[in-house]
Amino acid sequence: MHLNFASSSAPPLLLVALEDLSRKKLLLVSLPNPHASSSSSYCVPYKDLSLLKIVGKVMYNAVRGFICVKSRLKVKILNPISRQLQCLPKIKFKDYPKGHPFSEYFFGYDPVEDQYKVLAIDNSPSRAEHKVLQVGRNRAWREAQCTVACPHKVHTSGLYMNGTVYYGASRTDIDSPNNSMIVSFDVKLETFKFIKVPSKVLPMGYENMWRVHPCAYGTDKTLINYKGKLGVVENPRLKGSFRMWVVEDAEKGEWSMNTYHLPKSAAGHYFMVMDTYSTGEICLVPSQLSDPFCLFYYNLEKNSMRNVIVEGLPISEFKHAYVTVSDYYESLMFLGT
Repeated sequence: MHLNFASSSAPPLLLVALEDLSRKKLLLVSLPNPHASSSSSYCVPYKDLSLLKIVGKVMYNAVRGFICVKSRLKVKILNPISRQLQCLPKIKFKDYPKGHPFSEYFFGYDPVEDQYKVLAIDNSPSRAEHKVLQVGRNRAWREAQCTVACPHKVHTSGLYMNGTVYYGASRTDIDSPNNSMIVSFDVKLETFKFIKVPSKVLPMGYENMWRVHPCAYGTDKTLINYKGKLGVVENPRLKGSFRMWVVEDAEKGEWSMNTYHLPKSAAGHYFMVMDTYSTGEICLVPSQLSDPFCLFYYNLEKNSMRNVIVEGLPISEFKHAYVTVSDYYESLMFLGT
């Protein structure tokens, strides 16, 4: 019963990761997924999952109780509940036999074959090498063949939904200003598909969906699961407004777009979008961490906002940190070796 995720009625927990960018320290905690409440603010307890003293700089998406973390050139799969930690072999790209510091990783699950896999991409602009590894068995990286010649550069973190991993990218083989797209990777078939971002849905003044400015690093947008559809949400601006795009029909290129406005009390603050959760709300994290640590939930239907306070987190130890929040299921499942 504990391992049967499909029939479990228990709501997922939240997994909060604080990545200290200067000390290269990773703090993992889990807490109850706050249900929608009439109360605008309340406190929740948390469980520290960092007993392994993980030294890591980057945490990738959580999948069915497991998480993928990267420390320098090493990639590991961790089950925080069972404390199982599996180190993956070093990846060897053609031009980087000792690994590549700019590799991007995505973690997914194949529900048909009951397999966990990691996708690795050499994110150099002039290259398009992809490798995949099945976790727990025959742990060796192999080529992930991209049947459609479409070299690209990754701009977002991965989103796992129903056997598929998605990420935002831009093509590097064309000169067209609008070269942005969403890449989908079928975890079972290990095949790629490309969803072009139509020019008509680009924000005014943008040449690419993912780049805020030619000299800027990263993107101000996040991929989310919006009622089972693929969505793109931008971080709220100082005036408190933000836009959300939803892929209504990838084959026909049909997208929808809506603009939302945070309450006046939230205007003037920078927020980062995490994802949507079982409550149907979008989770926001302030870019400037405060003590106590706060999560904000914005209801897209009611245009309302509430905050959840997580007391006791050692925020003072993470002055320069990157925060991620994701759904999390506790699991005692053991990955075979």
